[in-house]
Amino acid sequence: PGPSGPGASTAGGSSLVVFKHSEHKDAAFRLVEFLSRPEIQQQFYEISGNLPPRRSSWRGERLESDPYLVAFREQLERALPAPKIPEWERIVQELRVVTERAVHEKWTAAEAARELDSRIDRILEKRRWMLARDGGEGA
Repeated sequence: PGPSGPGASTAGGSSLVVFKHSEHKDAAFRLVEFLSRPEIQQQFYEISGNLPPRRSSWRGERLESDPYLVAFREQLERALPAPKIPEWERIVQELRVVTERAVHEKWTAAEAARELDSRIDRILEKRRWMLARDGGEGA
């Protein structure tokens, strides 16, 4: 949440892809189509607990009626793609570490935010240097 309303979530999880140089592109594409079907995504949720990314997959009794899942469904409506930078996974890992320490070591939100800011600054330091050096062309 933020001062102007509910915050945004980042889309996450695994992606289904067909590799450019796959020897079995047609079969791979059919598998992606199959796994993307709402009824299959609902079954996958029942087996794994992983929430479906497709809006149409949420039209099932279990997913629509569970009050805890409604919050995740609403969050899906405000999901944004993750930043397209190579450092993103490292940043997410630092977020996990700092969050864990904040919870277990009783850091305040302000202390955790300062720590995370410092860690992300270190991660992005090289990118900023490359951008400054190459006039924005090097990163």
